[in-house]
Order: sequence, then structure tokens, then C-alpha cells
Amino acid sequence: MTTETSSRPAADRDRRWSARDMGWPRPRWIALSAALLLAIVLPFVVPDRSWLSVAILGAVWLTLNQSWNLVLGFSGVWHFGQLAIYAIGAYVAALLSLHTGLPAVLSIMLGGIVSMAVSVVLSLPALRLRGIYVALMTFGFGEVVRLLIVADGSGLTGGTYGLSGFEGFGSDSLDALTRDRVYYWIAIGVAIATGLVVFAIMRSPLGSGLIALRDNPTLAAARGISPRVLQMVAFGVSGFFAGVAGALYAFAFSVVSPTLMGLAPMTLLVTMLVVGGLGTVMGPIVGTVIMAFVQARLQTWPDARLIVLGLILLVMIVAVPRGIVPFVTRYRRRLDDWIEADDYYDDDEAASGEVGAR
Repeated sequence: MTTETSSRPAADRDRRWSARDMGWPRPRWIALSAALLLAIVLPFVVPDRSWLSVAILGAVWLTLNQSWNLVLGFSGVWHFGQLAIYAIGAYVAALLSLHTGLPAVLSIMLGGIVSMAVSVVLSLPALRLRGIYVALMTFGFGEVVRLLIVADGSGLTGGTYGLSGFEGFGSDSLDALTRDRVYYWIAIGVAIATGLVVFAIMRSPLGSGLIALRDNPTLAAARGISPRVLQMVAFGVSGFFAGVAGALYAFAFSVVSPTLMGLAPMTLLVTMLVVGGLGTVMGPIVGTVIMAFVQARLQTWPDARLIVLGLILLVMIVAVPRGIVPFVTRYRRRLDDWIEADDYYDDDEAASGEVGAR
């Protein structure tokens, strides 16, 4: 019996089984297809325009979170100035629309380009630092940008009240509901494009280099990976999409103000990333969807909003520190291991039965 069992071909013994080997569809593709279908039809199933506005804002946040995750999650750089980059894109697009009459698409692209340039410049001193010092430096940069806007007495940025009254995507002839649907589809299209770019980067040598630098910078440097160049590229790409997200916000809601920055929005966005899972492609998507809904429900309790967000962040850090996506992935692997072990057990039982019958 022992001889029969151990003489199975090595390829058969070493074969790894997973859920899809049992004829199940791939869960990842099912989830992505369902999410894409829901994203497309969402404007037709929300109960009213207020929830459609939540969906538009959620799509803008999704673009911002995916861009931030590229630096904060995949690169492992404690960059807390992303909201300032986001606001710069919003203000650039708004000012171009007010003073030049450029088309919205061109204003959005220029907002992204200016934000990319600022982000690359910010990376020059930031990447010379490590850990908490990067966080303090980039957070300080964000506060400087916010205070400069608030203290502006020239009227260029509108000071505390911000800017408003600029044109959107030339859809003024549409009724309000249809216009919101158009804005939503544009915003979700940009979010999907951002996700595809991030996915492509992480499948490329650039992504492998960023992860190597994050996990073991000494080994990465010994293998010839240049930390400064790769992380500057990550800052640039992240800054571009953050600026585009800010410009989309400006045109979708026809207003920009210093409230785009500060502790409250940063707490919300960091919670989204932590809930979904930093350093994963799907993490920002899951976290943004969940927390955008929670944020909308908390609008009726504004005084308790930050308290609830802080509690959610605390619970996630203690209970599921790596986020929902890594947590689910780990248990899916356990299911695959259980299936594999059960299959090997059945094979051994069958082999024992055959030997006994002889």
C-alpha cells in the first residue's frame, strides 16, 4: 500500500488545487464584472439626486485614493500632502475656466500636469527623509498650501470662500438629473482609467522595483534599483491623477475651497485606504465604496462624524490591520489549501482501496 501511494507521479503529487479547479468561476472576475455593471447602471437605481451626488464624489475620491495608494501603499512613502496636490489641480482648473475660457477637458488635463509637476518637486526633499519625518514634511506642505489659499487677499483664490461660478462640461442645456448622470459617468470613467494605469504599473518592472524598495531597500539598492528615480516617477503619476481628481471635483460641483484640505478630509481618506487595504489594487476600491456610504449616512450627525471615523479607523487597525482585501485573500487561500488537502486525502483513500481489493 505504501509503495502504491508514494509512487504517484511527482506532477500529480505537487499539483496545487484552487477553487476554480472544481469548476467554480474565478471570484475576482465575477466581482469585477458585477462591480463594473453596477457602476454603469448606478445613476438609474439611486433613489434621488442627493445619492447621485454622493456617487459622483465617491468616484472622485476613488481616483484620488488610487493615486495616493501608489505612493503611500505600494511605495511605502509616508506622503500626507496628497490633498494639497488634489486641491492644486482643482484650483488650477477653476482658474483656467474662469479667466481663459478653455474647454473643461483641457483645463482638467492642465490641472493634472501642474499637480504632477508640484508633486515631483515635493518628492525631491521628501525622498531624502525617512518615516515620520516624511509624514511631517509632507503634512506641513499641505498646511502651507491651505493657509496660503485662506490668507490670499488678492482675490485670486477666493480666500476662505473659494471660487465658484465657472462652467462645467458644456452640459448646461441638459436637465439637472441628466447632467449629474453625465458627470458621474465621466468621474467613474476616470476612476477606472486610473485603476488600469495603477494595475499596469504594478505589473511592470517599475511596480516590482517600488515593492522591492518598500520591503527591503538595502537589497533593492544592492540589485541596482535606483530609489530616487522610481519613487519620483511614482510621485509624478500619483500627482497627475490627484490633480485630475481635483479638477473633476471642481467641474462636477462648480466650487473649490480650502475645505478640500485639512484634517477632516484626510481622516476620511486615510480611513478608506486602511479599511480596504493599503498596497493592494482592490483595496482603495473596496474602502472607498464602503466609507463613501458611511460618510453619506453620517451627514445627519456632523458633530459625531469625526468620532465615528476615528473609531472605525481604530477598530480596523486593531482587528484587521492589513485591511479587508488582504483579510479576504488570506481566507480564500485557506479555502484553497483545505480543498487541496481534502483532494489528497480522497486520492490516498482511493489508492488504499485499490490495493486492498488486490
